[in-house]
Order: sequence, then structure tokens, then C-alpha cells
Amino acid sequence: MPDKSFYLMKTFVYFIATLCISCGCLIAATNTQHHWALFVAAFGLWAVFFRGWNRRLKKQEAQRAMERQFREYMREKTAHHRRY
Repeated sequence: MPDKSFYLMKTFVYFIATLCISCGCLIAATNTQHHWALFVAAFGLWAVFFRGWNRRLKKQEAQRAMERQFREYMREKTAHHRRY
């Protein structure tokens, strides 16, 4: 399982890509006649970024909860084994 810094770096790369593409869309929207489509694309891209970020955070939390449960199970098992 990759560590926390891997997910942080991956999120940072996605953030920079989202920032560059949405800035490009907003700059292009200032020079076109039908600018609403580019505004929708720019803000839609941010919605996709935040949805993916939220999904990654939930996945990390589920992994941490599973690891916590496993550690508690092993602690209980070894404590029970020591009694006998």
C-alpha cells in the first residue's frame, strides 16, 4: 500500500493539471463569442477534481479503519494467547 505522501503528491499533480486546464478555458472564454461552454468546462473540471479528491480521502479513511481493526484483532488475539 502506498504511503500518505504518494497520495498527497498525486493530488498535487491533479490540482496543477486542473488549474492549468481551467485557466486555459477561462482565458479562452474571454476571446470567444460563445463563452458559456468554456465556463461550464472550467467549473465542471473543478467539480470532477473535488469529487475525485473526496473519493480518495474516503478510500484512505476506509483503509485506515481496516488497519485499525486488524491491529485491534491481533492485539486481542496475542493477549488471549498469553493468558494460557
